[in-house]
Amino acid sequence: MPNIVVLDDDITNVQLLQMLLELDGFKVHACTNLEQAMAITNATTNAFVVDWHLERNASGLDLLRAIRQGETAARADTAVIISSGDHRREQEALAAGANHFLLKPYPPDELSKLLASLLQHSS
Repeated sequence: MPNIVVLDDDITNVQLLQMLLELDGFKVHACTNLEQAMAITNATTNAFVVDWHLERNASGLDLLRAIRQGETAARADTAVIISSGDHRREQEALAAGANHFLLKPYPPDELSKLLASLLQHSS
């Protein structure tokens, strides 16, 4: 069962994503702030779904950069999907090392299919 960390400061959104991804067979660790996500991350984390805008002026890019620079317990090449309601963030997210950018709102099944595809290609 793939181990996914979902980070979004909107509690409703993170709970909805957790429920939908668990129905699709993923084990989900739902986090509402950067500190929780950093603490829950470990060597068995297979992927991250991270919102761009977080509380206290934090950004999902902060977590992405920490992952890519080996500052977390996850592998530096772990799949990371960044999401935002602002399409202008896509190029910056991809340049920072995101595997994919999802423009909100997106169909939930699109996220599950994307995660499955990313995980299949990384194994």
